[in-house]
Amino acid sequence: MVYGSSTFLQPLAISWQRFVLRTDPPSSSHSFSDWKILLPFWVSAEKWKAWGLLGLIIGLSLLYVRTAVWFGIWDQKFFDAFFAFHVRKALGMLPVYIAACALSAGIYVLQTYLTQILSMRWRLWNTKVYLQHYLKDTTYYRLEHDAAQADNPDQRIADDLAQMTTLVLKLGLDAIQAVMTLLSFSIVLWEIGGALSVPLWGHIYHIPGYLFFGTVLVSVLVSFVIEKVGGPLVNADYQQQHYDADLRASLLDLRRNSEQVAFYKGEDAEHLRFSTHLAHIAKNWRKVVHYTWRANFVGTFYNQTASIILWVLLVPKIMAHALTFGTYARINAAFMQVRRSLQWFIDNYTDLANLRSTLQRLAEFERIIQQKPRQGIVCKPTNQNTVSTHNLVLNLPSGQRFLDFGSLTFQAGERWAIYGASGSGKSTFLRCLAGLWPYGSGEVCLNSAKAMFVPQQSYVPSGPLRQALSYPLLPEKHDLHAYEAALHAANLGGYVSRLDEEQVWGNILSGGEQQRLALARVFLFQPSILFLDEATSALDETNEHGLYEALLTLLPNCTIISVTHRKALQDYHQKQIVLQNGKAFF
Repeated sequence: MVYGSSTFLQPLAISWQRFVLRTDPPSSSHSFSDWKILLPFWVSAEKWKAWGLLGLIIGLSLLYVRTAVWFGIWDQKFFDAFFAFHVRKALGMLPVYIAACALSAGIYVLQTYLTQILSMRWRLWNTKVYLQHYLKDTTYYRLEHDAAQADNPDQRIADDLAQMTTLVLKLGLDAIQAVMTLLSFSIVLWEIGGALSVPLWGHIYHIPGYLFFGTVLVSVLVSFVIEKVGGPLVNADYQQQHYDADLRASLLDLRRNSEQVAFYKGEDAEHLRFSTHLAHIAKNWRKVVHYTWRANFVGTFYNQTASIILWVLLVPKIMAHALTFGTYARINAAFMQVRRSLQWFIDNYTDLANLRSTLQRLAEFERIIQQKPRQGIVCKPTNQNTVSTHNLVLNLPSGQRFLDFGSLTFQAGERWAIYGASGSGKSTFLRCLAGLWPYGSGEVCLNSAKAMFVPQQSYVPSGPLRQALSYPLLPEKHDLHAYEAALHAANLGGYVSRLDEEQVWGNILSGGEQQRLALARVFLFQPSILFLDEATSALDETNEHGLYEALLTLLPNCTIISVTHRKALQDYHQKQIVLQNGKAFF
């Protein structure tokens, strides 16, 4: 939008600034900086291709506008000839008109195609950058466990980024084309419209380009009114995206935990949960509809009365018998183009509100994923196959101290068992060693490159079983013999023939089989340091003892630290730690 120096443009300028800088949605202190997230792509390594595509698209827009100007000139000549009964001359102009229509359509199609390419390139680049930040330093884990997390990161990455690029290009390119159209047809409207002579107080005042000024004044006033009646739509759109994402997340939770819900017969509870989300959606939807219809009513009313407004403005020329039908056709075309350009804000108000709320969500998400993790417990790398802690104290996220572990060194090849009541901090201690628990103080020294953590419930990705077994490495890292040996060692020999079978293995394998698959990964990777967090809790005693025997046989020099409730496993460990009353006893 170009702001003029004339006073009649000030209401629209103020209205637009208030729309862009609106502070009533959640991130009030960052409202203007939200727009900065649009910049990185345009200064990245992709910038030359991006700017080249954008320049070509803008060039096509200019060419499209020039064809529209030509159509206005053609209209005037055609209708003047037609109503002067020069039918042969008028009909002779039609082939050129048809060719121009084909050219205009081709320009539009090519412009749309290039815009879609640019939109996809921008989306892919943004998504890769956001995923890089999201996966860096286990940020995804922190967002799920930190009280200050951003809601529904999956929606922000998958949906909001796509919507942002589409809306920015659509609105931005439409705005550029609107400005070019305004400049081109304003000249036509100014020249053909002429001046308006107004007798006032004994003097005659001449208003040059009165058709142009009248069109601008009406459009500015309507834009100002629409911003007034539809302003709250920004916040309502933001909340609508939030509530929709909450419902989608709850449905995903049901998919992930379908078996547990079925065992509990929790259908009624799930239905109540979904109904609550739907109630929020419906309540906020009524707000969206309320503010949308108010803005649409003003815009539609203006569109319906536009032709009458033109006739009112043309009354002086009609009364002076200075208007031919061809001239009217050209003035009407120019008036419609100028009006359409000036009502860009009116026509796109809903999309602008949607973009504003999307940018807020993405800017909020970006600020959170780029925050550095809390510096509490310091994790230091080492080249040794030992694990050591120094003055280690674990806190709750609130800052409350709950485990004073102290200093201890787990020597290479030692096997330790950690016991303690539920909630004593056993699993939290392992999270601390893995660098996932920053709350507290002290140091942890670990060779993470040679360490492997096996939680109670391991992640089993969908796809070929070979890929699930080799996770997180690529399947090509190991040969067939290594996979077969690992499966046999974990008592999963029956799955050797299914290594290349693609399935949702998390649904096919039982809880015990999933734990055995996790230990098969251990046999495959051969770590020097192994942390087991109740990794055999779903196994029967025979399988559990068999797997520990295999661990001692196949990884004789591995440092093993196990969290367990079963005293029967004590024989497989040389030392033990008991966590009790907020302290560690070695």
